[in-house]
Formats: sequence, structure tokens, C-alpha cells
Amino acid sequence: MMLLMLSLILADQFTKLCAIKFLPQPSQPIKILGDFLTFEKSLNSGIAFGLQIHPQVILILSVIIILFVLKIAKAELNFALQSTKWAFALILSGALGNILDRLTRGEVVDFIAFNFWPSFNLADAFIVVGVAIVLLFHKRILRRRV
Repeated sequence: MMLLMLSLILADQFTKLCAIKFLPQPSQPIKILGDFLTFEKSLNSGIAFGLQIHPQVILILSVIIILFVLKIAKAELNFALQSTKWAFALILSGALGNILDRLTRGEVVDFIAFNFWPSFNLADAFIVVGVAIVLLFHKRILRRRV
């Protein structure tokens, strides 16, 4: 699981470095699928959807949330199942990827933009997919059956 998480974090950081280096500044959208999907660099010093909160508060809250998720996961999830391992690796890698941005850059690099959704990055996508796996398979991956 550690190798998977390291790979996911490296992929996230690599794509963010590419966005910083290759996407124009100020960011002009590069059309991938017309106006539906574009790549455009945006730097987010806030939290989800660009909400602004003091950076130190964001870091402290992020660490508290990660510790809370770890505690719940350890108690409630069956880590003998691959789906649990994948979900957990995705969620934790995404969270750590964005925390790494905040620690090294003071903001998170977003670059994937659908015309109906705020821009995001791979770390955000990892978190969403991991949570989706937990929700879809929750009855199977819980330690205690519901």
C-alpha cells in the first residue's frame, strides 16, 4: 500500500509541476475536449471551491481530519480487502498531496477544469474516487456488517 501511495503522490506532484511549468500565466485555458474540459493553471490558497481561510488553520484542520479519518478507518474498515486498501490509499494520497503543496508552495495548484465545475487536480480526484469506493462498497468493506 505504501508503494501505491507514494506513486499516487508522485503522479500528483509531477502533474502539478507540469502545470506550473507549461501552462501559460496568466492562465489561458488549453482546450482538451472543447470548452467541456480544459487545462488551466489556478493557484488556490483557500480550501474547497476557493473558500479563503488562513493557511495555518487549513494545515491544522487538514492534519486533524487525516488523524480522524485514520482512527475511524482503523476501527471500522476491513483492510484485508483490496477495495479498502485502494480507497484508503487514494484518500490519504490525495490529502497528503495537497498538504505537500501547502507546505512547499503555500497554495494548491489546480489545473483540470470542466465547464460545470471549479478547477481541481489529481489529488482532489484521488480523494473523490476513494470516497466513492467507500460509499459504493461500504457494506462489503466495513469490519462490522450492517
